[in-house]
Amino acid sequence: RMTSKLSVDTIQGVSQAGSITIQGEGTAETNLQQGLSKAWANVSGVNTTVNDSFNVASSTDVSTGKKDIGFTNNMNNALYSTVAMVFFHTGTGNGMNCAVEATYSTSEFRIITITHLNNSTSTADSQAIFTQVSGDLA
Repeated sequence: RMTSKLSVDTIQGVSQAGSITIQGEGTAETNLQQGLSKAWANVSGVNTTVNDSFNVASSTDVSTGKKDIGFTNNMNNALYSTVAMVFFHTGTGNGMNCAVEATYSTSEFRIITITHLNNSTSTADSQAIFTQVSGDLA
């Protein structure tokens, strides 16, 4: 069994309500609690499998190209920030992008994947969805 040790010469900061602000690069300060990702996931685009995640409890197939991603621990409000991207193997002239639908809630958000084929767009399932969430946990 291996043991790991963390060695710190000096940490300067202010601790408040479970958070700590530390000196970052240059003169900037970094808030460790606010600066951490609150959820991330690698989700299958063709079924409801959550391949790997942090603070993501579920993936629900709503309809073609639409998935609800549910949190294990809810967010404090629906004003969090979400980024997402998709993996979609396509031929020449095809492409895919994704968006987060404006129906955020504290317990889940919806990702929409859209394909572009020969100047036409429609919702379509991707092979994989990658997403990350920043904001305040409840």
